[in-house]
Amino acid sequence: ESVILDDASAENSFSEDPYISQHHARSILCLPLLKQAKLIGVLYLENNLTSRVFTPARMAVLKLLASEAAISLENTRLYSELTEREARIRRLVEANIIGIVIWNLEGRIIEANGAFLRMVGYGREDLVSGRMSWREITPDKWRDADEQALAKIAATGVCEPFEKEYLRKDGSCVSVLVGAALFEGGRDEGVAFVIDVTERKRSEEALRERASLL
Repeated sequence: ESVILDDASAENSFSEDPYISQHHARSILCLPLLKQAKLIGVLYLENNLTSRVFTPARMAVLKLLASEAAISLENTRLYSELTEREARIRRLVEANIIGIVIWNLEGRIIEANGAFLRMVGYGREDLVSGRMSWREITPDKWRDADEQALAKIAATGVCEPFEKEYLRKDGSCVSVLVGAALFEGGRDEGVAFVIDVTERKRSEEALRERASLL
């Protein structure tokens, strides 16, 4: 709630406050900065020269300013959190632990990190030129799996990780595990992680051959 002291030097609930006595405050106003009933901060004003400075007319203006200040402070906090979150995501992308791809529903690969480019054997210049398409580097036998994943994304915004293959630039295939999601608020763009599972597939095949021999 708001607190107004028309004359802080007179007897009141805050007469014993050491700050008021030391600074000889006269008129004091303290307004909560609220956004959707949530306390964002406090606006504190004082006048040491005269009493009854904060008239009803001035209060109306100050409450309006307090409301705008609350919105600005909350927006600043949200922007700071967004910036921090983006920095964390950027560190993950640049760490190149797994492949990260920004894509659209038309098939274009908009952005990709080094791990993905090495996985499929393409260079940064191929990406920048706009020649890379996840549809074109997907073998025909995996088109149905892609369509099922796209249907899932259209319905829920995400698809569970599934295995498929990509065609490398040299024509060979790489086995991968892919998971994808649409960006919030975005209609046709999303992000995907891609993990090379070639070695795991080779190990599984070797185990099957050994079991067959046994």
